[in-house]
Order: sequence, then structure tokens, then C-alpha cells
Amino acid sequence: MNKKVKGITLALILGLVSVFSFGLGKYSRSFDNNVGVDSTISNEKILTNIDSIVDNIDKNYIGDIDKEKMETGIYKGILSSLDDPYSVYFNEEEFKSLMEDTQGEFGGIGIQVTASSNGFIEVVAPIKDTPGDKAGIQPGDYITHINGEKFAAEDLEKAVKVMRGEAGSEVNITLLRGKGTDQEVLDLEIKREIISVQTVHSKMLEENIGYVLLTGFQEKSAKDFIAAVEDLKAKGAKSLVFDLRNNPGGLLNVAQEIADYLLDDGVVISVKYKDDKNNEEIRSKDGKMDLHMTVLINKGSASASEVLSGALQDNNRAKLVGETSFGKGVIQQIYPVFNNGKKEGIKLTVAEFFTPNGNKIHGEGIKPDYPVELSKEVKIIGPENIEEDKQLKKAIELLK
Repeated sequence: MNKKVKGITLALILGLVSVFSFGLGKYSRSFDNNVGVDSTISNEKILTNIDSIVDNIDKNYIGDIDKEKMETGIYKGILSSLDDPYSVYFNEEEFKSLMEDTQGEFGGIGIQVTASSNGFIEVVAPIKDTPGDKAGIQPGDYITHINGEKFAAEDLEKAVKVMRGEAGSEVNITLLRGKGTDQEVLDLEIKREIISVQTVHSKMLEENIGYVLLTGFQEKSAKDFIAAVEDLKAKGAKSLVFDLRNNPGGLLNVAQEIADYLLDDGVVISVKYKDDKNNEEIRSKDGKMDLHMTVLINKGSASASEVLSGALQDNNRAKLVGETSFGKGVIQQIYPVFNNGKKEGIKLTVAEFFTPNGNKIHGEGIKPDYPVELSKEVKIIGPENIEEDKQLKKAIELLK
């Protein structure tokens, strides 16, 4: 690729700092401090107030005080004040889990979740062939309870921690599905497994049409995707269905690698940062893959999936089939925090991205060229159920 994104391994999430800085900057606002005087809130004022609050707690609080928990709570509070569900402070255990996600191996039920703007924990997508997928969890489901305990959007990181656990152990997930009169509550008892995620699945279909399903953008995904397509070509594939349905995203640099392979020289995404001086366009190289191609997306296609499908659409490289995608068009950078020997971290929203034609993704999603909705009764999608998978049937039809 011609440009790297600010030296960040952007994982729609990664980066590196050696010391922790609040980095709040300075800003002004008016508020009532009982004397009617405007005040400028600075880092120094915030830190002074924190010292005062902690001192007051030390002197007057009647209960036990866990200073380590208090410290983490302060840091989490600072990030939560941004009202951005994607900007989070992670303690050591949470940060370790986050790193495991990008590497593709962890223990749990195998679902990708996010904090929804309506206050629920929303399922972005189940990971193919994991316990969550086999149990029937679907994109758009809301998780309301785990093991009988109520969880909301603000409890996202705790919820992820609770859903993970030792392979063979069970967890009860309560879901809210649908809207209005069609809404239903589901209780699922799911046995955890070691989730070693294989993100690329391929198959040769009839009439020399290759099929590749990509379930996530992890460290090895681009290499595995390219190898799968080349193998299909060697077996005689003349065209390709590229399935990004229920792909919740992942590492942006991996999406760029795949774009380099699929696209001629062109814009992949445009990136807008806090200060417009650093705005840039990320471009692809001249790609090596020249098969005619269709791409499948649905409401579980998010983040890096939207980057790639939007780039393929806007560059007239492929027609998109399915449903409007999830609509996550912001980029997070992970900053490790070395806190007295503990490796903690911040995930912070640092930029918004747009399609090559300048279309907004965040909150809007990528719209397919050929909208095709699936019936709620269809539980299995993909080559093993082509007759009922009308989205896949349409993608194949366009290639014939």
C-alpha cells in the first residue's frame, strides 16, 4: 500500500506509547460556581479536583477503600465522559483479552458485540462455527442478561469478560430479538470453547464460480484470503463470490492488504482526523486478482468490512448484494499504558473514515447495489444452503 495510516497499526483498532498522559488539552465553558464567574477547565484543575476528592474519601468514607479499584475507576470515568462507546480504558485483564481478539484465539462463545446507542449490548455478528453461531445468536440481537445478571451498554467490557471462560463451562445468555409485536426474549445455555478463529473459508461452486467467506480481519486473514483465492483460480475459478456477511471487522491494515490484492491503484478510504491537517487518502496498489466478482454484505458487516466493500463498490470493482451494513465508520487506536508494571491500555476513537466517493459510513452503513433480504426463517447461509440463501443466489446469478 502506498500510505500507512499514521504509523498506527489501526485495528479499526493499535499503537504504542510508553507513558500515560491524560491528554485532555484545554477548553473553556461557563458554569455556576456560586460567584457567577466563568472558569477555564484545564488539566491542572482536573487533577487538583481529583486529589481533593480522593483526600475527602480517605478522611471521611466509612467503608473499605480499594485504591487500585479507585484508580482504575478514575481512568475509566475519564474515557466514559466522552460518550463514545468505542473509547474505553482497559485494566490489565481486559487489555490482555483485547490483544487476544486481534490475534484470533480466546476462550468463550464466539460473538462480536458493541455498545448500542439505545443502551443495550448489541450483537454485531456471531463468528462462524463457534458456540454462539451454533446456538443461533444473530446480528442485531440485544444481550440483556448473562447468567441472570442484567447488563447494559455501559457494562460492555464486563459483559465480554463474563462471557469468556474455561472451555467446557456453560454460560446463560438472555437475548432480546426483534421489534414491536415481533419482539421475543430468548434464553440460551451455551457451552464455551477455545475460540481459535479460522477467518477464511473457501469452496468451488458450480460453473467455475469460486466462493470465499471472510469472517474477520485478523493478523493472518489477508495472507489466508489471498491463498484461498489463488487456490480457487488454480482449480479453474473464472469468477468469485466474496462473502463479508456477519464480518464485524478488525485490523484496518489487513483490509488494506486485501484491497491491494483486489484493486488497481485507487483510493481505499479517506480518513479525517481531529485536526484536518492530517487528513489523508489511503490508496491501494495495482492488484493481481482480475476475476469478475460480487460481494455479499448484511447488517452484521461492520468496520473493516465496510471499508473494503465500500472501496470495491466505489471503484467499480464489484457489485454489492444483500442488506445495508452495520455503520461503524470510526477508527480506534490502542495505546498501551504501563501503569506501575501493569500493562493496561486505552482504546480511543481518533478518526472517521469515508468511502472513496466521500460517502459517510458511520451511522449510515454501506448500501448494496442489489438489496436482497433474507426471511427470518433462514437459519443457515452459505453454499450449504444456496436454495434458501437468496442473497448468495443473486450474487451467483450476477456472475453468470
